[in-house]
Amino acid sequence: MSTQRPSGSPGGARAPGFRVRDPTALWMRIGYLAVIAFATIAEPASADRLLVDERLRQALRPELTGRDIVDAARNILLFAGWGAVWVITSPRGRALPMLVRATLSGAAISAAVEGVQLLSANRVASVLDLGTNTFGALAGALALALLVVLAQFKRAARSYVGMPMVLFAAGYGGSTVLESIGPVFRQERLLNAWGPPLERLSQALAQLGEAPFGVVPWLDLVLFAPAGALAVAALAEAGMSRRTAAAWTVLAGAVLYAMAEFARGGAGFAMAPGAWLVHVAGLSTGAVLAVGGLPLFTRELRGRDRPAALLVAYASVLALWSLRPFLPELDGRAIAEKLAIGRLVPLVAYRERVDLFTTADVAIPALQFLPLGALLAVWPVRRSGPLSGILPAAYLAVAFETSQIVVSGRYFDVTDILVAIAAAALGFAIVRRAGYTPYGELLLRSPASDRSARGQDAADPARRRTKP
Repeated sequence: MSTQRPSGSPGGARAPGFRVRDPTALWMRIGYLAVIAFATIAEPASADRLLVDERLRQALRPELTGRDIVDAARNILLFAGWGAVWVITSPRGRALPMLVRATLSGAAISAAVEGVQLLSANRVASVLDLGTNTFGALAGALALALLVVLAQFKRAARSYVGMPMVLFAAGYGGSTVLESIGPVFRQERLLNAWGPPLERLSQALAQLGEAPFGVVPWLDLVLFAPAGALAVAALAEAGMSRRTAAAWTVLAGAVLYAMAEFARGGAGFAMAPGAWLVHVAGLSTGAVLAVGGLPLFTRELRGRDRPAALLVAYASVLALWSLRPFLPELDGRAIAEKLAIGRLVPLVAYRERVDLFTTADVAIPALQFLPLGALLAVWPVRRSGPLSGILPAAYLAVAFETSQIVVSGRYFDVTDILVAIAAAALGFAIVRRAGYTPYGELLLRSPASDRSARGQDAADPARRRTKP
């Protein structure tokens, strides 16, 4: 369904934004502070002044290693969440002061964390961490602000499902890039690949001769195809021809996935040209299918049927991500281990493991569920009750993660559930803050809303370019 809102009152009634004095906004900030504290919790050590002075000197003169690169990515991810929460809970106003406050607050929190870690027995304070944490807060705040501005800009434009498809394209596409960097089933570290990132990369390149194609993840042909289709849909919404959109999608994807393989090599893990070929092939397949399929999608599905079809298809793809490799877990001891108390404590794996895979494992559900929350903001399953708001996304997050208990080779972690729900809530808040209001309910037919949806279909850019 293509929608176009009146330019005089974009988004209908003005959606109320969070105010700092709102209890909801206050508790969101307090809650994320608790997340940061839990993720950086440290075991106390001796407070002897000489030891503290030595830790301080080490903090001010850090050595850059491969572990530091991974730790920097984790810090940026963690504090980007703080920047995003700060912006979404701030009152509407000028963007620059909001970004400055988000950055300074992130720097202050980081300074406090690093100060506490000077007294830690298992954590190392570093001025690098202070810098990456501060940058993360700025990046998260800036990204969130840009998403809101983008959604506002797109509010009066035509779209396939009533909200910018670029959110789906960016979210799902970003998750495929992270999967390329830290795939679930390619965690083999190279022998003797230590030292600075460039030395690790040279070792990874040298070992390519032993296995030219490496592991070939054939299932990724299916998992990466939606990234191509969503990217073409987003570019077509922006006015680009579908063929041109497909060409740019394949070119950009090939570059990004190649960069992901080099990032793996720089971290000391095996590079796999075969995986790159599969990822590009999957992306290309989705892009080509979108070229011919988008006109059919817009012609055959109208009104609420279109976002409903997208919701079902997207949820089905996310189910594939969770259930792979589709082998049942038959070992009772393995199932019991997955249900150990440590798996039920948030951020335990994030705090105890410093590697690419833990970082990607946290970020991927966030990127995948953010657009789901955005869709539910304009097309709720129900306006009230147990299927209202982001609750359907929350149910999916719980179902997908708990299903991994009985899937062989998968790791159950309650953190993934919380991250997915938080990301869906963030996507919901972005769209509502941009001024969007619901068009209708996916499970409740209203003659008036159906007539409105049919009228909006006439403005569909795909229908205007394609004969019925």
